[in-house]
Amino acid sequence: MNKRLTFAALFVSFNAVAEVSDKMATIPELWLQGFIFGIPIYFLTVWRKDFLGLGILFTVFFAYVAYATLSDPYIGVGIIKEQGRPFIIASYSAAVIIALCSALGLIKNKAKFKSAT
Repeated sequence: MNKRLTFAALFVSFNAVAEVSDKMATIPELWLQGFIFGIPIYFLTVWRKDFLGLGILFTVFFAYVAYATLSDPYIGVGIIKEQGRPFIIASYSAAVIIALCSALGLIKNKAKFKSAT
C-alpha cells in the first residue's frame, strides 16, 4: 500500500512558486534602456527628421514588449506581486523616454532649419 501511495503522489500536481523578478530587468535598467536607445534617436532626429520613423518604431517595440510582459497571466501577475505597482510605470518608461527624445529631436531639427533660413 505504501508503494502505491508513493507512486500515486508522483502524479499529483503541486503549485510551484518561483521568483520572476530575478529574470526581469530592474527599474533602473528599464530607464537605462530608454536612454541608451533614446539619446542616439535624439541626435539622429536632430540631424535628419527622417529618423523620426526609427524613433516611432523603437517606441512601439518597447511599449509592445512591456504590454506583452505585464499582460501575461503568469509572468505579469508574478512581477506585479514581487515588484509592486511602480514596476508597471517603469516598464513603459523606456518607450516614453524614446518618444520624448524623438519629439525633442524633431523640435530641435525644426528650430535649426528655421534659424538657417
